[in-house]
Amino acid sequence: MIAFYSDFYFRQDHDQIFQNFIREFPMFDYVVPVRRIKDRFNFIRGLRMTGWDLCNLWLMRNVRISFRKKLSLIRVLGLTALYYKRMGAYLHTKAYAYGLVYSDSNPYENILVQYMKRKGIYTGTLQHGLFDKRAYWRGLEYRTSVADDFLAWSEYIKDLAMECGMSEQKIKVLGIPRYIRPIKVKKEEKNHIFGVILGNREYDEENKRLIGFANRLAGDQGLKYRLRYHPNCKGDEYDREVKEQFLVQAAKQKEEISEMCNACDFMLIGSGTSVIIDLIYLQQPFMQYTMHQDERKSKKRNNYFHNYEELERLIQERDALYNKEMFRYYCGTRDVKKSYAEYFKKMMADF
Repeated sequence: MIAFYSDFYFRQDHDQIFQNFIREFPMFDYVVPVRRIKDRFNFIRGLRMTGWDLCNLWLMRNVRISFRKKLSLIRVLGLTALYYKRMGAYLHTKAYAYGLVYSDSNPYENILVQYMKRKGIYTGTLQHGLFDKRAYWRGLEYRTSVADDFLAWSEYIKDLAMECGMSEQKIKVLGIPRYIRPIKVKKEEKNHIFGVILGNREYDEENKRLIGFANRLAGDQGLKYRLRYHPNCKGDEYDREVKEQFLVQAAKQKEEISEMCNACDFMLIGSGTSVIIDLIYLQQPFMQYTMHQDERKSKKRNNYFHNYEELERLIQERDALYNKEMFRYYCGTRDVKKSYAEYFKKMMADF
């Protein structure tokens, strides 16, 4: 068995999740990127890639997108080809029967999965984030998956994937790789602090409204809040929206979600992040803002709010918002290692 984490969408937290996960299963060889300060220039490689780029530009001559977008796409295709060539070399070192990637919705790992399937290698992809049809990416992770098996976090993810057209047979519900080693939140007493977790930059309007709710809530109830930016943000995009008198030091990007939960009595969160799943796993009370009123009919949960009055009501009821059925549906299992170990054991037996 062999596994890959590429650097197309490189994030330090995802890289760490992958390495912590894959090290628990000694049957795997695995490949991870090593960041160099500078790449070494290679003249021959440069000529080959230039030729590849010109061929792709010619093939796209009738595609109706801007020239700038064509250049961006050509760059991605060129880097994908380079990655495919380098990673393909590892697949010739042994007779691998199973190949796993971190996310086959990105071009590097997608093309590698296609190559492995052509070689007769059975493939699987982990799930790296939360997507649905109404979100910014319109369920891209599910719609572009080419691996034989999609290793989903939970029944909730299975339902989302099937809504986007993925076959039920392809989906294996196994748990959340981040929690390959179980984590618990240790709360000692009320902190009179709550957390605000922002989505990525595509959810700009929602993020601004969420901070507005936080400012009003802090003022009305004599609280303060910690602000956590999405890893794709710089960390200062919403300085103008924040009222400094209510802000405790903004949560650091490298701070574990469990550490933030320890410091906060409850959370406010939007829809532009998968952290809602982590909060359910960690049994942290949270209220999720949505701009779509129909979304509040979501299965197994009743902690959505659309306006300030609904938020105030949920704050009073927050200790009753969590239940075991919600955990089962959104998180699957706490024994994540056992779940994946049984799946990998079955794969090895089939080979």
